[in-house]
Amino acid sequence: MQRILVPCTVSYIYGIVAAELFRYFPLTVTTLSVFLLLLLIYVVTIKHQNEKQNYPLLLSIVIVSAITGFSYMLYESRIPTNDISRYATWDKVTVIGMLDEPAKYSSRRVVATINTSKILRGKEGLNITGRVRINVYDPEVVLNYGDIIMVTGKLKLIRGFKNPGLFDYAEYIAREGIRTSLSISKKEYISRTGTGGNLLLKIIYKWREKIRVAITKGLPEPSAGILKAMVIGDTGTLTADVRDKFNAAGVTHILSISGSHLGFIALITFFIIRYMLIHLPYQTLLKMSLYIIPSKIAAACTSLTVIFYTLLSGGEVATVRSLIMAMVFLIAIIAERDDDPVNTLVMAALLVLLWNPQALFDISFQLSYTAVLSMIIVVKRFYKKEPAEENIVWWKKYGKKLFLFTLLTLGASAATAPITAHYYNQIAWTGLISNLIVVPFVGFIVLPPGLFTALLVPVFNTDVIPLAWLNNILLNLFYGAVEFFAKFPFAIIYTPSPGLLFIFSIYLLMLSAIFFKNRHTKFFFPVAILFILILIGCNRYKEDNRNSLRATFLDVGQGDSALIEFPDGNVMLIDGGGTFSETFDIGRSVVAPYLWNSGIRKVDYIVSSHPQLDHIEGLVYVIDKFSIGEVWDGGVDTSVSREFKRIVKEKNIREVIIDKNTPDRIIGGCKINFLNPPKDKERLKINNISIVMRILCHDISLLFTGDIEESAMEDISADSKSLESMVIKVPHHGSKGSVETNFITSVKPHIAVISVGYKNPYRHPSAEAISAYENIGAVVLRTDMDGAVILQTENGKLITRTYEDMALKEINFNDLESILTTELSNLKKIVPL
Repeated sequence: MQRILVPCTVSYIYGIVAAELFRYFPLTVTTLSVFLLLLLIYVVTIKHQNEKQNYPLLLSIVIVSAITGFSYMLYESRIPTNDISRYATWDKVTVIGMLDEPAKYSSRRVVATINTSKILRGKEGLNITGRVRINVYDPEVVLNYGDIIMVTGKLKLIRGFKNPGLFDYAEYIAREGIRTSLSISKKEYISRTGTGGNLLLKIIYKWREKIRVAITKGLPEPSAGILKAMVIGDTGTLTADVRDKFNAAGVTHILSISGSHLGFIALITFFIIRYMLIHLPYQTLLKMSLYIIPSKIAAACTSLTVIFYTLLSGGEVATVRSLIMAMVFLIAIIAERDDDPVNTLVMAALLVLLWNPQALFDISFQLSYTAVLSMIIVVKRFYKKEPAEENIVWWKKYGKKLFLFTLLTLGASAATAPITAHYYNQIAWTGLISNLIVVPFVGFIVLPPGLFTALLVPVFNTDVIPLAWLNNILLNLFYGAVEFFAKFPFAIIYTPSPGLLFIFSIYLLMLSAIFFKNRHTKFFFPVAILFILILIGCNRYKEDNRNSLRATFLDVGQGDSALIEFPDGNVMLIDGGGTFSETFDIGRSVVAPYLWNSGIRKVDYIVSSHPQLDHIEGLVYVIDKFSIGEVWDGGVDTSVSREFKRIVKEKNIREVIIDKNTPDRIIGGCKINFLNPPKDKERLKINNISIVMRILCHDISLLFTGDIEESAMEDISADSKSLESMVIKVPHHGSKGSVETNFITSVKPHIAVISVGYKNPYRHPSAEAISAYENIGAVVLRTDMDGAVILQTENGKLITRTYEDMALKEINFNDLESILTTELSNLKKIVPL
């Protein structure tokens, strides 16, 4: 039982996962747990009854660990009765709380998180708990850790976009205890009422803020943004273009203070201190070694250094997890227990999960521990440490180190690829090469002077970072290398997000290949290959046998985006949504990932209904990342469409100007006829130049209306012989000004889809619009309430599904009769029968 921590941690993790799944599959989880328990009892009592090891004790530890993980996760997942999220009704309230971490600054806004203590609604004051994200759209505001502030605004629940298969941001941030947000436009709406927090943290975070300001003043972009990201973990000024290049080069991990980053700080500190101690005068070194060896002193000093640096970088959750991992390794050196890296890694993971079981589902946790575990496995399997030789030639010495570093890079890159593909729809193969060059260059050349000069700022109270010119030169060389690798052909391979079963099969294949010579693992190699082939085959069969019309109205917030997949495989994207955020791109985060997950690499037709931000912004990213056949638009240019037009021209994409006289198009056996805009559109409002088109596929018809308003609807009704359509995309998000009785009566839709943002400031959809469609018998579906709406033809019929239909439903344990039916419904959603 030398590695008792391994089964203990595995069972603890099983308990956490079981608690997470218990909300949806209590009967299945219970049955599986009982089966595993009986299997363990059988193995212990029958298979190992004659062995000397104390397996009953081990079994008891495993059971207790699993129950602990299960109970702790259930406890941490609960929402207290006085949590502030229960008061997030989008009404104006006053919130009082303390900033529990440094604020994050970007060019147009400041984001802070407060731990709330009280909420004021009118004259009513309530004591509450919970964290709130405060968005201040005034970059001049100064917010410091420990400030107790009072802020007034509309308290909102943080809500992600409801599209099947995509990353759920609301759930992700809720695991950090943040479920609500409050936004204000001016710093005057915030008042400080006191101060609190830890005194040491206040001093360190004050230094951090000085460093941030000094770097901003002393360096141009992108050098300033890159250095702030590497030194203090501030990524607020990094542009999307810079992030894309780091992603393409496979070195985006350098921009976050995670395991590898903190590891470099620890490595450099440890060896510098150890080197200095070893080179002390002989007598001094000899006397010191009687009490403590240099490695232990270096490990102790390094521990203090990484703790300080973690606090200086803002104490982000991911950085704290990396600190725990580093501290376990350093303590192992001090305790002379550095002979088993597996036990050390498992202990670090267990401590993190004891601190916060929700960390198991965090992307950075999964990437960090998977990378380190893979490096341990690869080194143990392929790298044999030979006895030290006194007269070894230099090229052999450094050749072995290069071989080891290459093994580590290959192991970490291969092991984390399935996870990055799952969350980010991409695999950056260039990282296999770039990390061999860029990581040492940053770790030994760029980061040391950058960190050293940054630390001089609070020491000498300077306004500008010292040696700014040197930092700028090194950062430009670093960024130049990133740009070089980012330009490699197919630097990023975009993939559908692999499912958990596929990821499990990939890891089973990797491990069985690495340990192929072991007779116990040979069996799993063909099994893994078989699983992978079956999963790929099933997916291909499903795609090849679709042969139907499929329309998906995506949830893009207050905007429009619809994906049409024709029976012959042609793909059309009508609008791409858009927001007014400088840091969030709807095309990058929602539209493109949905296309990748649908197995789409080419969009044959992109339709820009009209040049408004909430329709056109997301198309820019899609055009940049996908192969595009044609672009259809109304031929009207505005300031909003400038970037859209630029990239269409840059990519040399055929542009087709659409009006109501454009001849019908036939795509995949479906006819498309155009009803708007008119040829002469100079005097029309921007909404009324929207492309309106009707797609007729056998007996199924869909009408897409853009943002047309009442006058355009009247003209279309007068000009068109037949408007009748089974489905209508309701004009202008269901606004009051887009309700025209004759038009709606002429269309006679069975289904009316309203693409609209949740609790939007325009109060869309209007009660008049909803009533108008319901009064003619149409089923009204809304992306703010129902999520994405998917319509598909099957055997001449139109099948309707929404995100809410496909989402798992939590079990209501107060209604015992519904437990079985709800669980069976959830099982059918993940295992279609």
